[in-house]
Amino acid sequence: MTLLKAVPALGIGRSLYQNLGRYFKPEKLKLSFTFQAKYLGMSPWECPALFTMLPYIEHAYGVEHVMGGLNQISEAMARVVKEHGGKIHLSCPVRSLVLDGRRVTGVLLESGETVAADEVIINADFAHAMSHLVPKGKLKKYTPKKLAKKQYSCSTFMLYLGVEGKLPLDHHTIFFAKDYKSNLHDISTRKVLSNDISFYIQNASVTDPSLAPEGKSALYILVPAPNQSGSVDWAAEKESFKNHVLDLVVERTGIKDLRSRIVVERVITPLNWEQDGLIYQGATFNLAHTFSQLLYLRPRNKFEELDHCYLVGGGTHPGSGLPTIYESARISSNLLCKKHGVPFPPVPALPAKA
Repeated sequence: MTLLKAVPALGIGRSLYQNLGRYFKPEKLKLSFTFQAKYLGMSPWECPALFTMLPYIEHAYGVEHVMGGLNQISEAMARVVKEHGGKIHLSCPVRSLVLDGRRVTGVLLESGETVAADEVIINADFAHAMSHLVPKGKLKKYTPKKLAKKQYSCSTFMLYLGVEGKLPLDHHTIFFAKDYKSNLHDISTRKVLSNDISFYIQNASVTDPSLAPEGKSALYILVPAPNQSGSVDWAAEKESFKNHVLDLVVERTGIKDLRSRIVVERVITPLNWEQDGLIYQGATFNLAHTFSQLLYLRPRNKFEELDHCYLVGGGTHPGSGLPTIYESARISSNLLCKKHGVPFPPVPALPAKA
């Protein structure tokens, strides 16, 4: 009922770009408020208008940085688990869920060991998990065949660089392609690599010196790219595309000696996301946030096809993007607490005024 009451404010039928046109007329100003659509792996010309909330929240409340890097959130969660007597088992890949009819009773590890459980929470990529971890014939709504027909987000080409010295860049810098709409069409529809690309550079070392050794900087460059449903041959394209990205970074930032200052680098392509990260189609933002795959229409936190099974992550309700993913974990945790009679705190409200 709460969602139904919100429908008049959701801008149904409008895209994010169209909705921003209600507030801003200059083209460049509209575009400057659209990049947050990339948090969902979507084009602002396709992203539903309700996600206008993303640029609003960032500009109204700011963007926080976790000192030491985002991994510190996971480290803090791990400490809480251990403080409460929990155990975390790493490097124990799961081969499949163990089922008794519809009920999930545990997991089978690649080692051959079966781990029994009263409740199983899946935080793997949703489409990958349903395609690989559920025994065949157990699903109806999310069979591999039906999952292949779903719409998925774009992927990302990533460059992680350790660089000598400090860089004349802000914490966040976004560079748009000269023809941004065509660039996004290449990514989401044609699924080919653009020569004219958009990219984001994070130079968090200017805020957090702990991210790199003294006198050095930690830099990462994100380039939205087609997911693996396209035909890009990353084995052949990886090196040339990396050099193209670096050429544009040097050109548009003016850091002429960037290449000579790189001490260490790591490159992650959409193929790496698919094969090493086990992300379906390498779609790093998971199921696209089209209207038919939005909010309640996404896979449920209490998974509707299996019993004693809960989902967290970008592939479930409410959606992708790190804060939203943490919210999915809170929703699933609260559902479990409610089921087992464990009290939990209510969700705090945002400040009344930004």
